Amino acid sequence: MSYKDLGRRKVVSAPDQTGLNTGNWTAVFDHATIGGNVPFFECYHMTVINVPVLPSLMVYKNTDVYSTALLVGNAEWDPQQPMPLTPTDDVYLCWSAAATGTPPTCWMWFRYDPAINPPGT
Repeated sequence: MSYKDLGRRKVVSAPDQTGLNTGNWTAVFDHATIGGNVPFFECYHMTVINVPVLPSLMVYKNTDVYSTALLVGNAEWDPQQPMPLTPTDDVYLCWSAAATGTPPTCWMWFRYDPAINPPGT
């Protein structure tokens, strides 16, 4: 399998506006931010800086819990199974830390498999 890179996206967390994480930091990678231009792709890596002290992280794909983690300092998420996505999916990184101080800055990396996304799809 030979993946094609779709690049990375950067989001600075903000006080939650999704209703999933009231009062805490949330990074919103909505479908407009992600901008997937193929029918099927995946997030294969995430990096975060300015992680609040001892928070946990809940990752939502749309409104479903997708993953949880305990991150410290500057952190990476390098899953065994990448998160599959379509152009209409949204991803929310919800921190268990109050939205005060320096917000976490998050990057997500995307790729696709041309074998399941033939040209012109």
